[in-house]
Amino acid sequence: MRRVQAAGARKNFSSLVSKSAAGERIKVTRYNKTVAVLIPKRDLEKLQDCEESTEDEAQVPSSKRARGSR
Repeated sequence: MRRVQAAGARKNFSSLVSKSAAGERIKVTRYNKTVAVLIPKRDLEKLQDCEESTEDEAQVPSSKRARGSR
């Protein structure tokens, strides 16, 4: 995963967006700590699908869940 400082990300944002759109994941750091991540749209869609699945499971009453799925 590429790592770029926030100041560099600001200067090269268009290029970083293009790289992310092409499939690259990019960490944006400030003072050597990750503060943001640019990810491809397909990765975002996968994350959203996982969140929706988790939310759907949380709404199922525990008596209706299969044994051992806790």
